Amino acid sequence: MEQSYAEANAKKKVTGASVALKMTLILLVILVFTASVLGAMQTGIHIIVFIGVAAIFALIWYWPRFKIEWEYVFCDGQLDFDMIQGGERRKNILRIEIEEADVVAPIQSHRLDGYRHLEVKDYSSMREDAAIYGIATRLSEQREKVVILFEPTSRMVELMHKKCPEIVEYSE
Repeated sequence: MEQSYAEANAKKKVTGASVALKMTLILLVILVFTASVLGAMQTGIHIIVFIGVAAIFALIWYWPRFKIEWEYVFCDGQLDFDMIQGGERRKNILRIEIEEADVVAPIQSHRLDGYRHLEVKDYSSMREDAAIYGIATRLSEQREKVVILFEPTSRMVELMHKKCPEIVEYSE
């Protein structure tokens, strides 16, 4: 039997909230470092400077987590969602069986209309020009159904449609 395999990536768009968080963290580190240096000068205890230096190193350590990329891997009916932070740290977020989904369709499709009220898990790039699909399904750890947003390639959608044509909306 032929194995069906496809993968896709989507780099998360930089949002205003993430830029604001970055600026807030930078200002906070500057304030902590300045306060620790001034505290060391006033008290004569120079070990206080290490608090400011530790804050700088903590920011450097945390900074790559702002760069997020989603990877989707479809293999024989299973769809894996992985998050890649900073281009190197991979974490498996979710695995679903396409056969257990209610519907897989583009987000503007009318087949998803009955699921618009559900909780949304967004694993897409958040770009307006992206071909975003939604999967309405029940996750094993939740009682309620959810809609999962992602950006598959046309090859991935084709393979999912071959596996479950009644569930996956695909137009050539």
